[in-house]
Parts: sequence; C-alpha cells; structure tokens
Amino acid sequence: MKFGHAFQEALQGETYPQHWVEKAIPYRQLKKILGKVREELIKKGYDADTLHQLLADHNAKYSLEEGESHLLKPRLVVRPIPGSPTLPPERYEKLEELTELATTISPSDPRELAPPEPQVALEEQNWVKIPLDADARFFNVLQTDVGGLDMLQSEERKAMNESITTLGSEIAVVARPQKGLIRVHKSDLYRWREIFELYLAAQVFFSTTEAKGGVRSSEKARKQLVWFQDEVEKRDLLNKFKLEASINAYTRFLALNATVLQNVKFQELNQTAVVKIIKKFDKQTSLGVKATFPQAFHSANFIAESIAKDICATLSNDILAVVPQVADYTCTICLSICWLPIRLKCDHLFCIRCMIKLQHRNKKHCPLCRAKTIMDATDANIDIQLMHYLEKWFPKETKEKQTTNEADRRKELFGDLVGDQPPTCNVM
Repeated sequence: MKFGHAFQEALQGETYPQHWVEKAIPYRQLKKILGKVREELIKKGYDADTLHQLLADHNAKYSLEEGESHLLKPRLVVRPIPGSPTLPPERYEKLEELTELATTISPSDPRELAPPEPQVALEEQNWVKIPLDADARFFNVLQTDVGGLDMLQSEERKAMNESITTLGSEIAVVARPQKGLIRVHKSDLYRWREIFELYLAAQVFFSTTEAKGGVRSSEKARKQLVWFQDEVEKRDLLNKFKLEASINAYTRFLALNATVLQNVKFQELNQTAVVKIIKKFDKQTSLGVKATFPQAFHSANFIAESIAKDICATLSNDILAVVPQVADYTCTICLSICWLPIRLKCDHLFCIRCMIKLQHRNKKHCPLCRAKTIMDATDANIDIQLMHYLEKWFPKETKEKQTTNEADRRKELFGDLVGDQPPTCNVM
C-alpha cells in the first residue's frame, strides 16, 4: 500500500478530532505540486541527473532562505561553464536566455516573485539564479501546514497541562496523609503510592533504563500503558480505594494518558508524512533538501520535538510528585528508609543505625564522597525537618524501621540471648 493511501486511512481510522484531521499534512497536494516542480526543472533544462552532477561538481548551489513573513524561499544558482561536460551547449544557451531575462525584468512585472537580488555578486562569480515558481509553492504549502500543526500542538499542550494541574490538586486531597498512623486508613495515600510506583516502573512515554532510552514510539507507549493497567487490575488496587474521589481521579488519570498517546501518534504520523515527501522531493530533483530542511524548520517544535517530553515533565512535577516515593528517601547503606535521618557535614544522608555501626567500626569516610565526616556525626546531625516529613508521609515505613532499629540495638546489648522481641523480667 502506498504511503499516501495509508496516511489517509490512518487519519480517518484513529478517531482523531476532525479539527486535527483538517490540519494534517496535505500529502497528496504536496505530491501533485512536486510533480509540477519536476516538470518546471526539466523544462528549464535540469533533470535530476543533471542537477546531481552540477551540485557534485560545485557548479550549482541550492538553499532554502527565509524571506518576508518568515516564509522559506528556495534559491537555485548555477555556474555555466562553456564546453563543460556537465553542461551541454544547448543548456548553456538556455542559461544565457535566463540571465538576459533576469537582467531585463522590471519591478512591476507580474512574473517577479521577490525583490531582485544584486546581480553584481552573481556576475562576479559567474553565477546565474534560476527562477523556481513551483518549488516556492511547494515549500510555502509545507511550511504553512507545519506552522498550523505547531499551533495545534501548542493548544493541545496547554489543555493537557491544565488538566494535569487540576488532576494533581485532586489527587493531593485524596492522598493527603493524616496525622498519625492510626488515621492512615482515612487516606488513600498508600494506594496512590503503589499506583504511581507501577506507573514509574512502566515508563510509558519516556525510557531511562534501556540502551536506546528517550522518548518511546506510540506503539511502545501503548504497550507500556496496557501493562500498567493490567498490573493495577492484578493487584485489585481500585477496589482497595477508600474514597470514591480516588476512583474518579484514577479514571481521569487513565484518560489523560490516552490523550497524550493520541497526540504522540498524530505527531508521529505527520512527521512521517513530512519525511516521506521530502525524501520524494530529493529523489525527483536531486536538490538535497533533506540536509537543509531540518535547519530551515528549526523553529517548528512539531517537527523537532516530541510532545510527550514536555507533558511527561509536567505530569511528573504536578501529579507524580504529589505522592513521594520511598525510593527517594532510602539510606544507601541498608537500602531501607532513612530513619532517623542523619545529615553529615558533606550533606549526604544516612539512617542513624548505619551511622552508629560505621562509628563502632571506626570508619571515618563518607561512603558516597569519601569526605572525613563519619566520626564527627552526633545527635545534632539529625535532620529534624526531614524527620517530621518522613514521619508524616511514611508512617508505616518509619514505624517498621524504628522497630528494626530497636531490635538491632537489643542484639548489640544482649547478643543471641534475645530474639526480635524485647526481653522479659524473670525475677518475680
């Protein structure tokens, strides 16, 4: 199946909003204009093979230059050399006619497409500018439509960012920690924490662990999103929600991800259309636009950047960060929550039990930066602000770590005479 047909089928078959479809790259129209570009060049004596040879011998130059209203204008100049094997006599005569036309055309002539360029510079190097009407029309259409897609993407990004901010505020309410461990059951903090742990593990739109990291393709993102939903269902997390508002927020969270996925797929489809038409342009003209087109369209975010990158950053800051993860507050020695948190002079954090053990072993250097700070640590190094934060957001984990610390301390004092339970008095 030819790409043009497949492109139209994809636009109609993916339930994209109609105003998206209307702003899609007009691939068939550009293909028709490209046929006119090829005819125009051949009529002027420049088929693809001839242009390829002229460019290879540096006897022709082609570029896309920014004109009025920031529209791109193609510029083709050639250096006619009588008797050159790359330029037959009949084509040199054609160039002479074009040169004469370029020097006699008047500013009021309707055939003139742009203000005349200084002929001196061209004559000094024996260069002649070749007028390209169809070529200019091709890039005018392409640039206008890419600009329209840029505006559409900006509107969609703004709408999604607003949805993310609103949803983040709602999740912050239902996942808000209650004061003390006893009242944790009144919050969905731990359900949302588990959901976000799964979402982070899925790396739906952006990978940081694979060899080929970065923005994922729409198909890979779809598979990762399905995996995330399946894991949530396997763990029966929705039925574990205590608040009805949490179920509604989760539904909107999935809908938001589906919207991002649809935007990514639409962007990929149109990016492919641009790549295909530029490749076809080069094949039929040999003008090498593929090398200059990305630089000429440097301001087009729709072409250069994935919308998922910006949205994922906002989603991470405004939604995922609402529920802190244990992994962000883990002691790098024992790999459990950093309780009680000791902040060394070098600003690195460790739990109090690991610090005591290092001091008992007369270890002097920080395990992370090797600064000589371990033996200087005292109870004054307890980060009180972080301690209260951990106690608020991780009540279960801090209580479990406190119990573990107390058990370790008893073993240090009594050895194997006691187990994990505190010793009982047998005097009476």
